Amino acid sequence: MQEVAENNCVYRNEVDHDAGERTQTLQDMAADPTLPRTKSVVCPSCNHKEAVYFQSTGRGEDGMTLTFVCCKCGYRFRE
Repeated sequence: MQEVAENNCVYRNEVDHDAGERTQTLQDMAADPTLPRTKSVVCPSCNHKEAVYFQSTGRGEDGMTLTFVCCKCGYRFRE
């Protein structure tokens, strides 16, 4: 099935941060049904084996990395 788009614009949302500002992770990210889940990582904080994940950039980094948030304790980590 194909559908013709009414608008062919691509939108881009850029978030600029000051040097001392960090992006905050919400506590209830693990309950977000739109984020992908995995059971192939282990939380370094509580050893739970389920986490949601998303791509993000670290401070001073150029590339994207996967950031995981534990579904049990909410700990945020990278692998």
